[in-house]
Order: sequence, then C-alpha cells, then structure tokens
Amino acid sequence: MRFRAGWLLAGAAALTLGTACEERDRGTQGQASGQSTVNDQVAQAQQRSENAFDSARKAQEQASSQQKQAADAQQELQNKQREYQEAQAKAQSASQQAQQTQQRAQQQTQQAQQEAQQAQQEAQQAQRQQSDALAQQNQQARQQSEQLRQQTQQPVAAAPSPQAQQQQGAQTQQGSEQQIVGEVLRANDDELLLSSQGEPQLRLQVSPQTQVMVDGRQASAGEIQEGSQVRASYRTDEQSGEPQAVRIEATSQVQPTAPAAPESGQSTPGSQQPTQ
Repeated sequence: MRFRAGWLLAGAAALTLGTACEERDRGTQGQASGQSTVNDQVAQAQQRSENAFDSARKAQEQASSQQKQAADAQQELQNKQREYQEAQAKAQSASQQAQQTQQRAQQQTQQAQQEAQQAQQEAQQAQRQQSDALAQQNQQARQQSEQLRQQTQQPVAAAPSPQAQQQQGAQTQQGSEQQIVGEVLRANDDELLLSSQGEPQLRLQVSPQTQVMVDGRQASAGEIQEGSQVRASYRTDEQSGEPQAVRIEATSQVQPTAPAAPESGQSTPGSQQPTQ
C-alpha cells in the first residue's frame, strides 16, 4: 500500500509538471491569447493538482486503514495460534492424565481380580473343609447309628408306658441290679422273654446260678408258663452285654382280685401282684 501511495504522488507531480510545461509552451507560442487564458489554465492546473493530492491523501488513508486491518488480523492470528497451542497443550495434558487414570484403573481391576480369585479359593477351601467335616460327622453319626442298631438288636428293658406302669409295675434300679415286671411270652431253662402290653421288652439269660421261684416254690425256668406274671432282677454282663437273670419270681395262674394300689398311687384294675 505504501508503494501505491508513492506512485500516486509521483503521478500527481508528473501531471503537474507536464501541465506546467504545456502551459509554458502555449504561452511561448502564443502570448497573444491573453493573460486571462494563462491564468485560467494555471488555475485549472492547480485545481487538478489539488485533486491529485486529495486522491493521493485518500489513497494514503485507505492504505493506512488496510495496513491497520492487516496488523489487527495478524495479531488476531497470533492470538488464535497461541490459543490453539494452549488448547493443544491442555488436550495433551488431559490425554496423559486419562492414560494414567486408565492405567491405575487397570491395575486396580487386576488387583481386584486377584483378590476375588484369592477369596474364591479361600471360600472353596473353607467349603471343602466344611464338606469334609460334615462327611466326618455323617460318618460318625452312621457309626453311632450302627452301634445303636446293633445294641437295639438285643432286646433290652424298655421304659413302660403309663398303662404298663399301672398294670405291670415300675422298673427300678437297686444297686447294680435292675428289676422288671412283665408277662412271660416264652420260657425255657436258658432264657426268659418278657413282654409289656404284648410286645417283647426284655430277653433274660438264665444260668444255673439264677434263683427261680414259681408260686412261692423253687423251680426251674422251664416250668414257668406263658402268660405268667414275673418280677425279675437282673444284671448286664460286662463281656457279652446280655442281661443275666439273678432272681425270677413267677405267678403261674392269674386270678381276678381286688385292685391293688401300684407305686404310682393309682388303681390298676385286673393287675396281679407277683408272689413275694
């Protein structure tokens, strides 16, 4: 823009000079035209010169304005570039932070997975231990049940029901001996099977040392009739676990008698007290 203004100024000066020369030549050639014509031409030349200077001034102002606009645009461009650089730096920083955060998250995820696996292994181990303990308990329970079943295969004296207590009398324990009152289901010289309410309750082993009394007289176990009422004392053999009869008192015939008061203090219709 500065070159353009210079050219305009130079053009205006050349125009002025050419005009002056033309006027001078015209004055030289013919001064007869008069002094007024010369003055008019000079005035016109001055007017054209002023117009040229005015155009040059406007062109200079326009060039200055455009130069200022260019400077402003350059400054704005620099500002934009600086803002872009700052934004790019922020983006890079944010990207680095995001990468670091992602790495930490991955590490935490891996650590959590390891802890979960370890906890799962511990839970599985605890479950196995619990299963083993439960299996051991079940095995012990089965063994105990088997032992109990084997023990229950041998008839033992069961606790009589309230009706049996009223009809048969209560089983009592005297020192190491036990007593039972019941009805004879089967009897021979080797064993005696007693029942309460028709169900087998106790199988007593009879030995030569067993004292047997039938209707108040000494007898053998084979002489005891089925259906007889018996009061027996017995001990449990430590080796065989079988109840061994010590003393048997049997009543061969049961006659209806007046109700006798049992040990519980209640009347028992139809019951017969064994002979002492």
